[in-house]
Amino acid sequence: MKLIDYIEKYYSGNKSAFAKACGTTPQRVNDWLVAEYIVDDGKLYSYRRDLPVIELKK
Repeated sequence: MKLIDYIEKYYSGNKSAFAKACGTTPQRVNDWLVAEYIVDDGKLYSYRRDLPVIELKK
């Protein structure tokens, strides 16, 4: 899920509370939001690039 959605769901949209829980600053959380980080299985990930779609040879 998008990080902003995670913060909304688990921290009632409070970015400062999320930052404090993560041991970081609200400014850093804002950087993550601008960079479109996502949360998957309780882990924070940053988008790097789209991978090419390839066809598997049979």
